[in-house]
Amino acid sequence: MLDHHGDPPAPGDSPQADRLAEVKAPNALIIGLGHLLLSDEGVGIHTLRQLEQGFDFTPEVELVDGGTTGLDLLELFRQHDLILLLDALFAPDAAPGDIQILCNDAILAALSKKMSMHHLGISDVLALTQLLDYRPSEIVLLGVVPENLELGTELSAPVQAQLPEILSRVQKILGDWKISMRPRQAGGVIPSPTGAGLFLGTALDAH
Repeated sequence: MLDHHGDPPAPGDSPQADRLAEVKAPNALIIGLGHLLLSDEGVGIHTLRQLEQGFDFTPEVELVDGGTTGLDLLELFRQHDLILLLDALFAPDAAPGDIQILCNDAILAALSKKMSMHHLGISDVLALTQLLDYRPSEIVLLGVVPENLELGTELSAPVQAQLPEILSRVQKILGDWKISMRPRQAGGVIPSPTGAGLFLGTALDAH
């Protein structure tokens, strides 16, 4: 179609181009996994709460508390192209608080050393996505090596100290997916929906 000067419309100047841009926008999902009552087993949920309460994402990202579920998440794997899993991860040669980034098939290999029942469920989900041939284009696991898995709602000191770095790693992963992640709040403190902690957001850069 030509405009009134006889030139073709610039990209993004037509409804068709706008719809095409929407189709190409990343369809991303972040799932926090773990058990909030078993100390460091809940690091994935603690991280998810900080993302929920303190940050905005462009394009929009779906955030899901996966808790200790497994096969219930299968439909979400079918619906999304990019999936980030946040969880505690057993790594015998790593120190508590170390961050492990695994992608696609490497995740199944790592979860073969099952640390909890929900790891069994996630392994089943990943295997089924292959069997049913509707795998997302990329799955990333951000795993944090735990120190304490005993009953309690607090993270151990080495894992708690890594929370800023965990958020930084999440931001980098999303950036690789062309998704921006920016702090939302202007100094407000918001209680976690679980009552497990308080999360602070910082002001957005005006520019």
